[in-house]
Amino acid sequence: MDKKSMRQEKLKFLKETAKYKQEVLLMRKLFQLDAWHKASSIGITLSMTHEINTYEIIKFALVQGKSVYVPHCDYHQKTMDFVKFSSIDELQEDEKGILMVTGARDINNEMDLLIVPGVVFDLKGYRIGYGGGYYDRFLADYKGTAVSLALEGQLAEIAPESFDEPVHQIITEQRILTGVRL
Repeated sequence: MDKKSMRQEKLKFLKETAKYKQEVLLMRKLFQLDAWHKASSIGITLSMTHEINTYEIIKFALVQGKSVYVPHCDYHQKTMDFVKFSSIDELQEDEKGILMVTGARDINNEMDLLIVPGVVFDLKGYRIGYGGGYYDRFLADYKGTAVSLALEGQLAEIAPESFDEPVHQIITEQRILTGVRL
């Protein structure tokens, strides 16, 4: 199956799946990781309704005194930077309907821990996102720990391409998979 078909199939799965119980398990596992405990700065997306909910993770990180950074994409330059998040009040939708931080931007692309979104994941840490390549380009130079949260139903066999970048770990409700990214 090609990437586009896999993406469509797994997006349908995500949209049709009640995820609350699995999200709680994923968060618990994330919060137990050494990478979480050691991180003073976290990069994380602002989830859309069909994705694994990241808002409780963001709240917990802020309560713990961690700095939280969320992506800001320049769709014309095809670049992504991470900007400091402080409050839900500073968010608005961008031109693609994705929430972003407004106003002054404190950029940090060297967070200790990056929670990478995706639609499809494999056992070696590779992922299929939404097709823009933003995270693969970002991960190519990222030096911190990259982790993804996924449901078991998002796992599939992926034939990675030369530009695909794996994450260190994928946390599912049943296991923690260690990728090939060293």
